[in-house]
Amino acid sequence: MRIKTFQADTMQDALAQARAELGEDAVVLNSKHVKAGGVLGLGALTRVELMAAVDDVADQPQTPKTESIPHPIAVNSKAAATAYGGTVSAQPAAIAESESEIRQIRSDLRNLSEVVKKLLTYQPQSTETNQPLLVRLGVDDDIARGELSDLIDIDNSVELASALAGKMQAFVAPPLHSGRQVIAIVGPTGVGKTTTLAKLAAKFAIEQGKKTALVTADTYRIGAVEQLRTYARIMGLPLEIALSPDEVSAGVEKHSDKDIVLIDTVGRSQRSDEHLAELAAFIMAGAPTQTYLCVAASQSRAVQAEVIEKFAVLSPNKIAVTKIDESLDRGSLVNLPFRSGLPLVCSTMGQNVPHDIEFADAGTMAGLVTEVVQ
Repeated sequence: MRIKTFQADTMQDALAQARAELGEDAVVLNSKHVKAGGVLGLGALTRVELMAAVDDVADQPQTPKTESIPHPIAVNSKAAATAYGGTVSAQPAAIAESESEIRQIRSDLRNLSEVVKKLLTYQPQSTETNQPLLVRLGVDDDIARGELSDLIDIDNSVELASALAGKMQAFVAPPLHSGRQVIAIVGPTGVGKTTTLAKLAAKFAIEQGKKTALVTADTYRIGAVEQLRTYARIMGLPLEIALSPDEVSAGVEKHSDKDIVLIDTVGRSQRSDEHLAELAAFIMAGAPTQTYLCVAASQSRAVQAEVIEKFAVLSPNKIAVTKIDESLDRGSLVNLPFRSGLPLVCSTMGQNVPHDIEFADAGTMAGLVTEVVQ
């Protein structure tokens, strides 16, 4: 069997390549959409990647009925009989049965090939390439045809970026710049809360000159305290380690002279009500003025929805979309605020502190979604 992968702009073109090289008996093993081209992930095009195979045996002429085909059982039986000085017959019935099985297998393969080709002939009618640009960019179909229905027919990325920016004005809320702020960072395990907090701290302290302090209640994860202590030392910021809700409260109070106090929290599964209740006690003790819910763009839509639903017990008022660089698209920047009703505060991509973070801005977020550099 020969197996080869093809890439093209459309499924039809990929199929044409496969048939031209492998023949009409080629069958598709897998197909998916991939990003290709662009610079640093920007301007990349969505292409179809198709893996096809052809059974070389199926293309060979069938063995004539009169040809003798050795049968494993007959050979083994003859060997065994010879070893004991006996004899065996040629077993013509076993040979005929083997020929019949081989012909049936080849027939089944040809029939399967025809079925697959018919299915693929129909598939392009509903592939992503025929979807509106907004949907191809990762915006959920119901949102694209609902709240954003007046953008559904725009097929130019630059034009769409401009129109989408107007729609997102009501769904972005960058960090406040006035008054003392106590900001808690919450979210499930593995979404990058500590790194996001460090990036925020760098933005506030280094770029904006705000007096900033850090409090961490994430004492469960191995190395979490040391990670944040390293960031704090590099940026010259005080760090308080809290092992209980009371210590969170004391840590925040100790830095009442600071413009901003950032609280790092332990990651908890959205499926553990007990752990979320414990986390809520730590959050309440810090009396945050804002609570940012970190949701990873790389998570599935179902998991994102579950996170938003379960973490509502912590009363988050903004969403930070993390790990944009690990997602196939950036539709989460639209889907999450539209579904949750919570505005975007920032997005992050990569591990570089203090870089790899963007404060929410309608134009910037729309540019990220449409892959149009602002």
